[in-house]
Amino acid sequence: MSMAETREYNPTLFLAEGVGPDTVTPPDLLILNQPITDFSVFSRLWRHTNYRICADGGANRLYDMFDNGVAAARRDDYLPDTIHGDLDSLRDDVRDYYAGHGVEISQDHDQYSTDFGKTMQKISSKHPSNRQREILVLGTLGGRVDQGLGLLHEIIREENRDPRLRLWLFSERSLSFILRATRNVIRGTSPNGLFTENVGIVPIYGPAVITTSGLEWDVKDWPTQMGYQVSTSNHAKEEEIIVQTNAPVLFTIERKELPLAGRLRKRST
Repeated sequence: MSMAETREYNPTLFLAEGVGPDTVTPPDLLILNQPITDFSVFSRLWRHTNYRICADGGANRLYDMFDNGVAAARRDDYLPDTIHGDLDSLRDDVRDYYAGHGVEISQDHDQYSTDFGKTMQKISSKHPSNRQREILVLGTLGGRVDQGLGLLHEIIREENRDPRLRLWLFSERSLSFILRATRNVIRGTSPNGLFTENVGIVPIYGPAVITTSGLEWDVKDWPTQMGYQVSTSNHAKEEEIIVQTNAPVLFTIERKELPLAGRLRKRST
């Protein structure tokens, strides 16, 4: 398999404890209408992003994450830039709170697009179209199967529309992103780091032929297809994984629990 281009990925940059490296265009954060179960992950993604947007009821989830005595003191520290969507899920108390704190709240009545699609259009309007962009999506693949599959469909649709766009899906325990039809290098995958050894390469977008290195069970010129054979429950064994593919595939890796996962500490005064 011969590929001219190499695409590089380093998901550890978004989960690092300190401030990330300077970039021309920092990533954006898109919060979907799903429970935010791990404050440690959320806070690191927040720290590494510049523009933060809640997709409709995602604002409820953000608000409710601070819904206790100690945590409530920190709610003002995490104000999104925008709440956008058809707003049929946005609660009145949440709308009033964020509006009172100067958060932009905008409505899109289009019934032929989801709140994810609406917020993607909103994000695109904030950036020049000729720049590389990365968006961190805080959501889930649990719950309803149709919604999880629909989200994976929308992710590749958005990337197909804009080759300069890269989407990273942070779900309950995993990070997932699309590997394009080329040579892909994923860095920071050592089990001694932020991720466990558990990875999968899933051809949910159609048949593919892949060659890998850095996994416990590497393959060469290996046909993969749903209903035929897929590389799930594989194990990362190196700091770097290389996947060559002739068609888009979904790469997923399990996150480790971060220190103080799911807990909120009272801010110091």
